[in-house]
Amino acid sequence: MEIKRYGEKEFLSADKLRIRENEIHIWCICWPEMTDFWKNHEYILSGQELEQAGRFRFPEDRMRYIAGKLIVRILLKRYLDVETVDFSVNELGKPYHKKIAGKRTVDFNISHSGEFILAVFAVGMDIGVDVQEMAECPDYREIAENFYTAEEAEDVKNEGPDLFFQYWAAKEAYVKALGIGLGRGMDFFSVRNGKIAEKDKKDQDWFLYPVRIKGYAAYVAVHKKGDKSNGL
Repeated sequence: MEIKRYGEKEFLSADKLRIRENEIHIWCICWPEMTDFWKNHEYILSGQELEQAGRFRFPEDRMRYIAGKLIVRILLKRYLDVETVDFSVNELGKPYHKKIAGKRTVDFNISHSGEFILAVFAVGMDIGVDVQEMAECPDYREIAENFYTAEEAEDVKNEGPDLFFQYWAAKEAYVKALGIGLGRGMDFFSVRNGKIAEKDKKDQDWFLYPVRIKGYAAYVAVHKKGDKSNGL
């Protein structure tokens, strides 16, 4: 499995994009550095997305939302080499692009926190991403006790808030890859030592990849579709 990471420079200069099987493309965008670009391309968004953007109370939240939607739309258009992309959601609420005749499906996921947006793309994979700004969180020990495994909560108690955020980002990336939301909680599996392990399950061929961003915790969780060990 090959990991490729891209940023603002590639986003602004790329035209058509190619992604091969067994490749994961991670786009790490510092969205405030491109505010003029987002404003100039709002017209690409759907009416529903623009309506949702207008509901945000604070301009920063509105622009972060717009940037995230534009990143996914623009990059999918480049990967698929099409003029427009339509979206839907599965029964669990996970978004995907509608099938396009003659084009293969490109799987994607997105997360944003603080000044960064992470978008990941792959072909034939269950994939999820999460980024968390490591801001002050006085209740991190209590949250860990409620949402993490007993061993993870003990780790956080001993190691402190940085590990709390690392675990949270890794766990949410996995939950997003499964597309199940937080209804099952996050204590039915562990991400200790950089490995995903569900209780009472063996040979879980999931890959957990850390994305290094100063002041943030971020992870990508990925698994080939059709493998019986995908936990679904």
